[in-house]
Amino acid sequence: MRRALPIVVLLIILVTIVVVIARSATPSIDLPTQVSTLGQATPIAVHVADKYGVRSASATVEQNGAGFPVWQMAQPSKAREATWNFTVGVKTTPQLKDGKAKLIIESTSNDLLRRSARIERDVTVVVRPPTVGVDSEQHYLYVGMADLATFSVSGAYTAAGVRVGDQSFRAWPMPDGKSGLFSLYAFAWNMPS
Repeated sequence: MRRALPIVVLLIILVTIVVVIARSATPSIDLPTQVSTLGQATPIAVHVADKYGVRSASATVEQNGAGFPVWQMAQPSKAREATWNFTVGVKTTPQLKDGKAKLIIESTSNDLLRRSARIERDVTVVVRPPTVGVDSEQHYLYVGMADLATFSVSGAYTAAGVRVGDQSFRAWPMPDGKSGLFSLYAFAWNMPS
């Protein structure tokens, strides 16, 4: 009987360890919006799911071998799912320079084993906003008409075009290899003046 007691205790300890390991979880991290560019102040939303909650979560931008912490969760959360919003960019981290970088999001589970998850996204840091040069011709536009705008954009940008009220009209490259962009836009009959 005395020989069996240490074996039973050892089995109970081993079963407990196996159950703890089997029940532990690794957090799931998701960036709902596709982030490819960091500008002056780029909004980021991070969604983390873990059945035991999140002990810690943080974001870092790594550029030229240096890491810059840009966000950290304030306190542990017992919520199974949570979304945190923060802003990353040159305004919050002035050490960033134009060029390639990595956005790294890390999270640690709130269970006993504290398993961690990490995702990395390649991003481009854009320090200066793009500049726009428009044609110098005078345009006459009346309600219910359309017109063509030509312009050039320098610097990094993700989209270009013309906005009239709440309507946006995409820009296209000039034909025949000419430099610049053009946009055909409308001034609808029901557009407020």
